[in-house]
Amino acid sequence: MWKWISESFRQETYMGYLAIARLMMSIQFFEAGIGKLSGGFVNGDQLLRQLSESVAGDPIALHRAFIESVVIPNTVFFSYLVAYGELAIALSLLTGTLVRVACTFGAFHNLNIFLAIAWANGGPQMRLNRIFIALHIVFVLASAGRSLGVDGWLKKKFPSCWLF
Repeated sequence: MWKWISESFRQETYMGYLAIARLMMSIQFFEAGIGKLSGGFVNGDQLLRQLSESVAGDPIALHRAFIESVVIPNTVFFSYLVAYGELAIALSLLTGTLVRVACTFGAFHNLNIFLAIAWANGGPQMRLNRIFIALHIVFVLASAGRSLGVDGWLKKKFPSCWLF
């Protein structure tokens, strides 16, 4: 096991250091997802309040129309989708399994938060979402799950598969 860990840090691509960022980001997503599940977010009231307060500040008209006509009438469904989606992304980042797929969804998730909530409210959440979007893109492009993750093992088993 120690040999595998040390090899991850001595790769020519230095992806072991990217694994540290991936693990730290998984902790952020795990805390956010658990907080939403245990804090009553899934009943839809908090999401409805957040979106109602900030939807007018959404800079893209098509996105604003989607929020108003689809998300706001179905806040309970989207509350569950957000909470469990954050947990799924956290587990993927933590284990290094299908990181490219999870980070594609993670970038989409954070972009939606950025446009729907952070842009209108500003503050630290706006900066944090931009950092998360950039990190998700880096993780997708670098296949960050290959180092200290299951994706590295899967890539050896299936060398021609683009998912790993």
